[in-house]
Amino acid sequence: MALESKILTWAAEEISKVSFWNLSFFFSILAAITIAQKIKKEKKYPPGPNGFPLTGMLPRINKQFHLFLFDLWKTFGGIMSLKMGNQLVVVLGDAKLIRAAFAKQEFSARPKSEFSSILGGYGIINAEGKLWKNQRRFLHQQKFGMKHWGGSGSSQMESRISDEVLYLLSSIESEKTNPFDPAPILNCAISNVICSIIMSTRFHHNDKRFQRFMFLFNEGFRLFTLTGAMAYLPIMKHLPGVKNTVEQIKSNRDEMLEFVQFIVEEHKSQLDRNNPKDLVDSYLIEIEQAREAGNLEQVFDSMDPEKQLQQILLDIFSAGVETLKTTIQWSILHMIHNPEVRRKVQEELDSVVGPHRLPCMDDMASLPYTRATIYEVQRRATVVPMGTTHATDRTIEFEGHTIPKNTHVIPLLYAVHMDPEVWDQPEEFRPERFLTAENKVQKPKNFMPFGSGQRMCLGDSLAEMELQLFFSSLMHVFDIQPPSQDELPSLEGIAGVTVYPKDFEVNFIARNVEALISANVSRSKQTESEWKPHVRMYA
Repeated sequence: MALESKILTWAAEEISKVSFWNLSFFFSILAAITIAQKIKKEKKYPPGPNGFPLTGMLPRINKQFHLFLFDLWKTFGGIMSLKMGNQLVVVLGDAKLIRAAFAKQEFSARPKSEFSSILGGYGIINAEGKLWKNQRRFLHQQKFGMKHWGGSGSSQMESRISDEVLYLLSSIESEKTNPFDPAPILNCAISNVICSIIMSTRFHHNDKRFQRFMFLFNEGFRLFTLTGAMAYLPIMKHLPGVKNTVEQIKSNRDEMLEFVQFIVEEHKSQLDRNNPKDLVDSYLIEIEQAREAGNLEQVFDSMDPEKQLQQILLDIFSAGVETLKTTIQWSILHMIHNPEVRRKVQEELDSVVGPHRLPCMDDMASLPYTRATIYEVQRRATVVPMGTTHATDRTIEFEGHTIPKNTHVIPLLYAVHMDPEVWDQPEEFRPERFLTAENKVQKPKNFMPFGSGQRMCLGDSLAEMELQLFFSSLMHVFDIQPPSQDELPSLEGIAGVTVYPKDFEVNFIARNVEALISANVSRSKQTESEWKPHVRMYA
């Protein structure tokens, strides 16, 4: 201690001999060296705009974030970087670069944020590392709960979707008012597809508890949008308004988890390990087997397995409902705005399907224009314009640039789908983009509605089948007309977790109602498959 005291005394005496100007000069040189090193380091980053100290580009955002990034993309190209607060963000706006980056393990992490801390690392969307790999593998193996249904997985999927298509069409046909907003009925039909698969449960669109659940679900998306800047400026969580929003998100999520846990407890009470009926059963059996084998912590990476199941169900529901519902809403709007496309779709359906039945998956190979129209809706709407944000789990060299650890990486799918060098006059709605000269359907490499890489959409096959069956059946049974020819519903989107249309109403005019009647009669005569009795209407 005496020696340390002498050293400190000597240092103080030496510093006191240095003049103020010498000290100022020393610290100026030190600051200049630090700034030079920072500039040298940042020169290795991808090119991008200069932001403000501390806040970065946040004060300059003057429009929807994906459109703001799209404007920057026009200047800086397929790979750029910018500061959002103190967070470095790399934006990829080129399909080839997105595929190359997201194929690498280094880009598969998830950003750390206040919202991810609320989820606690549970689920599949925000999970990382060993847990994420195990859960993704398990969901693939279980086919979201369809593994035990027997028969062809695709035929079982089609049967399940067709039931809800019939529910949607019958609900529209029995609607007493016209025009009306199709969103609630559409929401319920699409929700029932995924709910019947993963938890053997269906809902009626007028059911109060379902309406409450969907309110919480949609409100969660709305509140999450209000906290956007907090992902880059965590200090904002202490502001009264933001703090209240975060608390409301937590409260709403807790209520949703209560409902999910009710479903789980019901499955526990009826569980037959030899005859699992859905994903919840399969997951509960997986937990029991891991517990019996003594490797529960290893399988679930020391996470609570039942909390993991709860969040898995919410993740699959959110991914399987919101994007699909929004895409079909956009498809209805684009058919209203493009009557010549609508007529071509309906003429093709009349020619291939005929007036006495609904379209099925076997018809799709003979419906190239209908499928091309669906793809053009997906391209033009790009309901998830910034894909799923990834993060780097280490510093990496990519395309001649240095990307540091914990950088947020945004795949700007909107730029990929609206690049004028790839898509001629991209603002136009033109299904022919997806057809060859021989009238065959083609998917260009720059078309990636489900993302790419290790974290791309797990249910892309299910989603594509749903889009084809729901859209083709709607177009076949009904003609879609605007409430007024003088003023069409807006094509301006509202940006949240997805880009969704403003509320709108539409006239559904029966054109092939005999196909609906025939489908209902046919369905009532069919022998229920082995899994069908397990699917019950929630009340």
